[in-house]
Amino acid sequence: MEAPFQLSLAGRVVRGRIDAVYKEGDGEGTTYEIVDWKTNRSRTADPLQLAVYRLAWAEQQGVPAESVTAAFLYVRSGEVVRPDDLPDRAALERLLSEEPPGEEPHSEDVSAGR
Repeated sequence: MEAPFQLSLAGRVVRGRIDAVYKEGDGEGTTYEIVDWKTNRSRTADPLQLAVYRLAWAEQQGVPAESVTAAFLYVRSGEVVRPDDLPDRAALERLLSEEPPGEEPHSEDVSAGR
């Protein structure tokens, strides 16, 4: 079941749908893994998509981002890719702030990159 989210980052509203979230454990040791299915033939997915999903899930659930991992599952090959060192909120906001001056804040849909 997809999990919709809305997240404010650097004056922008980012909306999307997370393909799947798997929960492991209970209590303080609970962890989550976000999985985004990709149907394309090549490994071209952008890890920043997972970073946004990870942050959105952590904030929506009120859990530390460190308790959330994320992976791409390439459906055609069955390959699972877990990018290392996904950026945190501050790093994502810095990236978005590097847009050319004069851009109006707007809504982004990060789930469109399927």
